[in-house]
Amino acid sequence: MASTAGLRWGLDAYTSRRFTVSAHAVDSPVLPNTAFRRWFDEHRRANQFTVHRIPFDELVGWRFEDGTGNLVHDSGKFFSVEGLDVHTDWGDRGAWMQPIINQPEIGILGIVVKEFDGILHCLMQAKMEPGNLDSVQLSPTVQATRSNYTGVHRGRSIRYLEYFLPPRRGDVVIDSLQSEQGAWFLHKRNRNMVVEVTEDIPLHDDFCWLTIGQIHQLLCQDNLVNMDSRTVLACIPFDAPNGGPREPARGPYRESLLRSFSAGAQQSLHSTGEILSWLTDAKSRHELIQRTVPLREVKHWYRTPDEIGHEMGKYFTVIAADVSASNREVTRWTQPLLAPVERGLVAFLARPIDGVLHLLMQAKTEAGVFDF
Repeated sequence: MASTAGLRWGLDAYTSRRFTVSAHAVDSPVLPNTAFRRWFDEHRRANQFTVHRIPFDELVGWRFEDGTGNLVHDSGKFFSVEGLDVHTDWGDRGAWMQPIINQPEIGILGIVVKEFDGILHCLMQAKMEPGNLDSVQLSPTVQATRSNYTGVHRGRSIRYLEYFLPPRRGDVVIDSLQSEQGAWFLHKRNRNMVVEVTEDIPLHDDFCWLTIGQIHQLLCQDNLVNMDSRTVLACIPFDAPNGGPREPARGPYRESLLRSFSAGAQQSLHSTGEILSWLTDAKSRHELIQRTVPLREVKHWYRTPDEIGHEMGKYFTVIAADVSASNREVTRWTQPLLAPVERGLVAFLARPIDGVLHLLMQAKTEAGVFDF
């Protein structure tokens, strides 16, 4: 469950209503849906993207550290692949060791928003990443680690970064620290931001303006809106359905979903205080001990010239890749990648309770999280 610490919009009903209006705008004259599809398909075709798997000894700027066997960058920046020894009384696993990505920097995941004809639009980016399915996905305005936006890669500067670093050229609407996937990253966090601007912004070819409603529709398409965009969108507040005009709900499920936006303490199965107490209780009752260890000491994992993997073929592998992307800050580079061995499942069980839709959530720990 995400903390709301640092979000300025908590009691700002006006801001929530403006986001809600944008969410109801499922098309836009700024960039109609049909034009977006052509624009996005053209970016997938026009730019040159290649990702080739290579042996570890062909990595440039990366090496296995003497003594520890950790996979590190020569600059000491970006990230390292190390070992982690985990002990917990949560569930039935008890203790295990695994490789983990150690990237202590706090990255920026930020979306610029601006009104067009009274409706907020989000500045989104067609961005290639080496681990993407279909190479290019729809990303936030800025998606960058500290190493990237401080220029460690010695490539082009990050476009629109000035709207997220002081002195900012806009008003911060949302600002929240959220964690990365704890199964793969050790204590990794990103700063999720939404910044509103009123000035005219030169529009680069790789960027476009979309309403929240347009983006929500794109979420139904496989491999189009990337994970970091979804993370920032999840921080955006929406007003209750009676806060403004909306289309009538189509069916009982949608009606119960809309009611959940306005459900107060009496309509919710649990109050906010009860939920926070339940989560705090889980954190205090259980133990999670994490200790970094040299990668070469991780038990039940092997290393070959071209991969690090589990001896039972489970979980994930660490591989090396040679990447080229004509529209990135650096057009060619090599890097380690973490490759899951099978498709995961992320799902909610939803149920109307007294006419209000509720989601079944779980308190869960992972190897690299700060706590539960």
